[in-house]
Amino acid sequence: MRIYEEDGLIRTISEKLQHSPTKNFQFKGLTGSLDAVLAGAIVNLYNKTHIFVLHDKEEAAYFLNDLQNLLSGKEILFFPTSYKRPYKFEEIENANVLSRAETLNRVSNKKENHLIVTYPEALNEKVINKRSLLENTFSGKIGEKVDIAFLTELLSNYDFEKTDFVYEAGQFAVRGGIVDIFSFSNDYPYRIEFFGDEIESIRTFNPDTQLSVETKQEFSIIPDVQTKLLQETRESFFSFIPSDSVLWFKDIDYTA
Repeated sequence: MRIYEEDGLIRTISEKLQHSPTKNFQFKGLTGSLDAVLAGAIVNLYNKTHIFVLHDKEEAAYFLNDLQNLLSGKEILFFPTSYKRPYKFEEIENANVLSRAETLNRVSNKKENHLIVTYPEALNEKVINKRSLLENTFSGKIGEKVDIAFLTELLSNYDFEKTDFVYEAGQFAVRGGIVDIFSFSNDYPYRIEFFGDEIESIRTFNPDTQLSVETKQEFSIIPDVQTKLLQETRESFFSFIPSDSVLWFKDIDYTA
């Protein structure tokens, strides 16, 4: 991306974004993947939370792929609608719910900026309010003491399903001093090993191969944000993001 970041036009745009009193800009003639190239270069020059709003899920997926190829060292979150098909509100897509929960959980962390790709249908769907998300998040770290019976009861209250082996979000398994949990806030399940009541190790693992993916110092568990506390007051996704976030729209009139 360096060759694009050093381009005079890109640097001018970045300077305008950061210092111009006018905060609304329109770019024309960005055919093919030029929109992702421009966005990727600006992201590297302007360290803020960036939200990219495309026309629909398919276009958002293509843009996400372009951005991932251009920004291989950065994590890019995808925020879809919860449903399998547009306006089929009875058909929930579990993978989509997981992506939404993961994004909300990450954005709630104000310590870092994020890159998020989404589309209008997903943004129009209300999300669990921040207070409920905080109150229903359970975290633990190595060295802390947690009673396994308490953890099992907590997961049951979160409507997690107890299984022999976890393979999708919303499941957990207990084998002696080992607890596997597939949280709605993580792409991979956690494997938590206890020594008595003390958390001895935490790692994520691939549910297909059962092989470890990454060693962790802490874990975070949140319930299915689509069904848990469904009657609670829900709010806009925009209430989660920092006030100085940069919003990119493929077509602002279409989005509105």
